[in-house]
Amino acid sequence: MGNRTESGLIRGLKWGRNPLALAIAVAMAASPVWAEEQQDADELQTIKVNAEQSDDVYGGDDFGYVGQRSLTATKTDTPVKEAPRAVSIVTREQMDDRASVSIADALQYTPSIQANFYGEDNKQDWFVIRGFKQANNGLYRDGTRVYSYGFYSWQLDPFAQERVEIMRGPASVLYGQTPPGGVINVISKRPQDYSFGSVTAEYGSYDRKQISVDVGGAPSEDVSWRVIALGRENGTQVDDLEAERTMLAPSLKLGLGDRTELTLLASYQKDDSDPYLQFLPSSGTISPNPNGKIDDDVAIGNLDYEKFERTQVSFGYQLDHAFNDSTSFQQSARYQHIDVDLKQMYTLGYMPGSGDSQAIRGLTDEDGDAYGVNLDNRLIHTWSINNVEHTLLAGLDYQSLHIDGKSFGDPLMGYEAAPGVFAPATLNPFDPQYRDASELTPVSCNFSTLVCTEVTERQRTTIDAYQVGGYLQDQMKFDNQLVLTVGARFDRASSEIENKSTGVEQKIDNDKWTANTGLAWLINDNVTAYTSYSQFFQPILQLDQNGEAAKPQEGDQIEVGIKFQPEGMDGYFNAAAFKITQENLASGAAGTPAFKQIGEVESEGIELEAVTNITPSLSLLANATWMNPEIVSDSTPAEEGNRPVNIADTLYSAWAKYTFLDGPLNGFAIGSGVRYVSDTYGDNLETLKVPSYTLWDATVSYRYKDFKFQVAAKNLEDKEYVATCDYYCWYGDRRSVIGSVTYAW
Repeated sequence: MGNRTESGLIRGLKWGRNPLALAIAVAMAASPVWAEEQQDADELQTIKVNAEQSDDVYGGDDFGYVGQRSLTATKTDTPVKEAPRAVSIVTREQMDDRASVSIADALQYTPSIQANFYGEDNKQDWFVIRGFKQANNGLYRDGTRVYSYGFYSWQLDPFAQERVEIMRGPASVLYGQTPPGGVINVISKRPQDYSFGSVTAEYGSYDRKQISVDVGGAPSEDVSWRVIALGRENGTQVDDLEAERTMLAPSLKLGLGDRTELTLLASYQKDDSDPYLQFLPSSGTISPNPNGKIDDDVAIGNLDYEKFERTQVSFGYQLDHAFNDSTSFQQSARYQHIDVDLKQMYTLGYMPGSGDSQAIRGLTDEDGDAYGVNLDNRLIHTWSINNVEHTLLAGLDYQSLHIDGKSFGDPLMGYEAAPGVFAPATLNPFDPQYRDASELTPVSCNFSTLVCTEVTERQRTTIDAYQVGGYLQDQMKFDNQLVLTVGARFDRASSEIENKSTGVEQKIDNDKWTANTGLAWLINDNVTAYTSYSQFFQPILQLDQNGEAAKPQEGDQIEVGIKFQPEGMDGYFNAAAFKITQENLASGAAGTPAFKQIGEVESEGIELEAVTNITPSLSLLANATWMNPEIVSDSTPAEEGNRPVNIADTLYSAWAKYTFLDGPLNGFAIGSGVRYVSDTYGDNLETLKVPSYTLWDATVSYRYKDFKFQVAAKNLEDKEYVATCDYYCWYGDRRSVIGSVTYAW
């Protein structure tokens, strides 16, 4: 692993540092008022610091790239530097500057996160954090879990979000069943105590068109409101693949007396699209094929047959009540509903005897609804005794999910070759010729005889899952120098899966205690050293290949780190070392021979992060992650010692933006960044290697009075690359350019 890490570092720096260094150098040299800005820096810097350290821990008035306060790490109003965990904050300005089109896209410049490793998807966001995958788990909104399962997965549009907070590593004590990589907590835009508004028109690559509105007001001291709306149409790099989205998110904040505040949050989002991801064979993408190479604009399915329609609705609130100056109560609640109708084809391999030219295609389909309820109650009490300041957190949370869906299972895509005779509807991806959608039908085939029968009946499956957990945490601050955090939690989780068509029913129950502890040493006002231990617990709503309940995934993490906030600088520099152990890692599809649970996986690594507004004009993000993810024990001995599928062991990125604050270029800003992802493997045997890639992004904008004009580009060199493989292969995103005009008041 050492050789792979070293070569990845050399390759990434060899090319990747040049565009970023050039952008910084040009930006600094081009300003004729650099000296004047330096003279005014202290005053403007103070404004920025004060803005970030305001009382609004929900990020309502974030300014710049630097966030200093977060509820995610402790669920209490604790400065990030005092939390004995690695925490990153992606602010609204970062998302705007890079024209982020998804939450995964917004996290491309965050330590230890391998985002969009399948490429951009419109069904859900994909993340690997510290070497562990998380898609349906680990995503939170305003502190409560966005409960998803399978194709009933929420995708939150970044335009409706104020910031994204990431706490890396296990977090079950505060959040219940979570993956080991950490928690991604999306903070919704919410009302402010003043009137404002903006409207933005966008046009971009693949005929992307979007109109978005963000407007709010405060008619009285105790009432404020906000409405966010968006409409979008776009194509993609895949020919004729199109998507539409409509989104509306109103919110209302009410002051109910001097000590009580209630914020109501609602959202509606409708997607009417073709499925983005193309499940391509490895032969012809990453491996040689005698017929050539499959282009990255080829649709493996018939787009006239495929569809992805989703409507997601949520209603919730945040209640804050202070009994007195030392005791307060907080309650977060949300009801959510998803309606999904999906039909998508994927590659199963090549037809025998076709010379690896005719791809057999399977069909994934789902039609149903999912309903979820989340409730988190928190009582916080502070007191001081013998020079020890205590912050006690006692919580009780509940989450439930009900799914009622229908599916054909896993049929092939076929057609009626003769009356009553059916055959697989293959496709030549090297020279695609698509059948009429009306001819296609799901079939079940015997490959030894190539005899197929039509599949006409969908099976109905229901899933009922809930979790209830109680947790207790005490933060003890000794003489303003040492902060000791100790927490424990008990969870009871239960799920029931029933196939209504066959009558097969399976119930899975799990009870689990988890704990954490951490110690932060506040060496001075600028430097904090810390260490922590944390556990996680994550039930799996799946049956194994024998039809038995899968074992819950569980494990722990040890982390040490240091946080540095230079005096007089708006920013921070963090370094962390970690080791995560996970047991019962699941892979493959539920109920199939491919499903298995690996015995034990470890990931140890080092993270470096810098986020700073160096001057009022220059902002910088930089991070690097080196990991050694490894299968420690497995029922397949040949996999032991290998890197798990899809997982990169080296990640780094850097982004800089320079804004001209005076002179003839006043109002102009330029930014540039590079992202490097090391090689990955398409299986746990390390036989299918996917090369590393480095991508260059850039942005330029101009502010004139109340207008902002911006052009942002990703993968500026239009590099063609394979993002990852896992039996199937997925191409990464080619060059994408988005131009926008914003009018704000």
